[in-house]
Amino acid sequence: MKKEFPDKRIIIMFTGGPGTGKSGTAERFLKYLDNPDIVTVSYDKIKEKNWDRFGFDSVEQKDRLNAWSLEEMYLVIQNLMYKDSTILTEYPFYQRHKGELKKLIDEYQYSAATVYLYTDKKTVYERAMRRDALSGRHPGHLLNVYHKETFRPEMLTSKDSIKPTFDEFFDAIRTKEYNINLGTDIPLDVTDFSKINYCALFEKIAAGQLTQLPDAK
Repeated sequence: MKKEFPDKRIIIMFTGGPGTGKSGTAERFLKYLDNPDIVTVSYDKIKEKNWDRFGFDSVEQKDRLNAWSLEEMYLVIQNLMYKDSTILTEYPFYQRHKGELKKLIDEYQYSAATVYLYTDKKTVYERAMRRDALSGRHPGHLLNVYHKETFRPEMLTSKDSIKPTFDEFFDAIRTKEYNINLGTDIPLDVTDFSKINYCALFEKIAAGQLTQLPDAK
C-alpha cells in the first residue's frame, strides 16, 4: 500500500561509508513505500553519465568531472525542490557536501531526514570488494583512466585499476564524517540487511518531519 509522508516536501538522504549498502537499502525502502511520486537522485548515475560522455585520462581529470557532476546533482535537487517533489538520494555524503545541501534545504524550506548506515570495518571492506568485483558495476568506479569507446574488460586488471588493501581503503575515508546530520538523524545498523525494519524507518522519518513543519512549532 502506498506510504505518504505528512508533507511531500521532504528530502531523504541515505549516507554512510563505501560498502555499507546504501543503494540496496534505499531501493528496498522505496519498494516498501510503494509511492511512484517519490523522485530519486543518484550522484553515481550522474557521474557515470559524464564519465561515458567525456572520459578521463588521469585522477585529476576524474576528480574534475566528479566535481562538475556534484554541481549538477545540486542543480537537479534544486529543480525538484522548486517543483515541491519528494526526494530520495543516496551517496557517501560527508561534511564536504553538508553545507550546500543545508543551503538548499533552508532556501526551499524543506524538511529533511538523514539515514546514516553503519556497520563494522571488516563487513564494510568485504562488501565494498564484493561490490567492485561485480561485472555490472560501472568501470569508471574502478579505473583512473577510462573512455567508453576504448574500454575493454581486461583493463580492470591493469595498473590503472583501483583495488585498495584494507588499510588503504580506510586511510582514504578516515577523516570523513558520513553522518551529515541534516534534519531528522536516523542511524541504521546494516550489519544484517534482513533485520532492517522499513516500517519503523518510515515512521521515524514521518515523526521527525512533523517536528520540522511550521505548524508544529
